[in-house]
Amino acid sequence: MAVELACGQQGQVHIVALGGRLDADGAVDLELGLQELEAQGARHFVLDMAGLIYASSAGLKSLAAFAARVAKAKGTVRLAGLPQTLQEVFRQGLSQQIPTYPDRSAALAGHPAVGIDPALLQAATRLVGAQTIVPAGGEAGELAEAAARLLDAKAAPGQPEVPRPPRAPTPLPPSREPERDADADPDGDGGLGGKLRRLLGPK
Repeated sequence: MAVELACGQQGQVHIVALGGRLDADGAVDLELGLQELEAQGARHFVLDMAGLIYASSAGLKSLAAFAARVAKAKGTVRLAGLPQTLQEVFRQGLSQQIPTYPDRSAALAGHPAVGIDPALLQAATRLVGAQTIVPAGGEAGELAEAAARLLDAKAAPGQPEVPRPPRAPTPLPPSREPERDADADPDGDGGLGGKLRRLLGPK
């Protein structure tokens, strides 16, 4: 039984669920799948190990090399749901410490790359013609504030309300008909012509 891979995404975090056996052949399959995600620009990963039943030294070396490569690219790797039967194997077999969490939800909780995708924020900012564009490497707080200003959204429960500058009132369009000056209009009822007509006209 070879390793089984299932991929998903939450925010900028790519979730790779592993199942079956992470042996020498499985390590090759895993490496190819991860390299494909990296080629697409993925930099943050959660590897869900809940379905894994076996891991060889070759599989652990592949994981260690992957984690080192991602760290060099300023990314992150987190392990989640490691079966109890494999915890000691991973602890002894990994050449470097990879953050481990009890399950996928715990690994995603508080992850700085979960939430707003900076690329989408960049595109939305340009679309509405906003003046400030948040850099793609901005902090999560900066991205959330920019998105709130951009979308006029309210803060999430438990988060402080993002202050927004007051909006200037929209000016009313000018009247299509210019105002008539009664004294300047000789043909108007209130002008000189109107006064003469009232004085000289029929009683």
